[in-house]
Amino acid sequence: MKTQMTISKESLESQATRYLRERILDGTLALGEKLVESALSKQLDLSRSTVRMALNSLVHEGLVVQKPYAGWQVVDIDESDLWELYHLRLALEGEAAAMAAEWASAEQKAGLMALFQSYQALCREHPEDNRAISAMDWQLHQRIVAICGSERMQTLYKQILYPLQAYIGISHQDYDLSQSANSHEALVTAICAGDASTAAEEARANITPFSRLRAAR
Repeated sequence: MKTQMTISKESLESQATRYLRERILDGTLALGEKLVESALSKQLDLSRSTVRMALNSLVHEGLVVQKPYAGWQVVDIDESDLWELYHLRLALEGEAAAMAAEWASAEQKAGLMALFQSYQALCREHPEDNRAISAMDWQLHQRIVAICGSERMQTLYKQILYPLQAYIGISHQDYDLSQSANSHEALVTAICAGDASTAAEEARANITPFSRLRAAR
């Protein structure tokens, strides 16, 4: 059965990459699931070379792996992977928050505050919509890294973000996220106030503890 993608000005490769990324992050394509080029090519009505390029892009994002003689598959996350991703995220987000507090422009900080207020409104008006709340949570964290001033850090963060996002999206579906926006208030306030040390501390405090991540496996 062919799947229709929304046509846009993006290249076919970019559209295919985005489509497959979304299917992995929302759990439609499960962690560890085998991906067959020919089947995806037929499903998406795209050439195998386009599908192959999309899969290669997802390899660089940490969402897909290519194994010799076995082909492509969605990344699978074991306990050692989880430990590594957690500690890398802890380090990167703490530093990014401190850098954002010091270096982000007034306009960037105002944009961060506006996003946070939208996050609060979502939690207040739709407290049961875990998928939308989770997406907004990731968006806020990505925005902080985006305004920290380091393109290299943004690149590294994506390689951590996407596998964790896939894992947490599947394993934390039943969590109560209705108060998650409020737990970020001190973080956003510190960044906007230029308080780097508090921003770093609050960023680390807002990351789900490793023990809780492991317990959800």
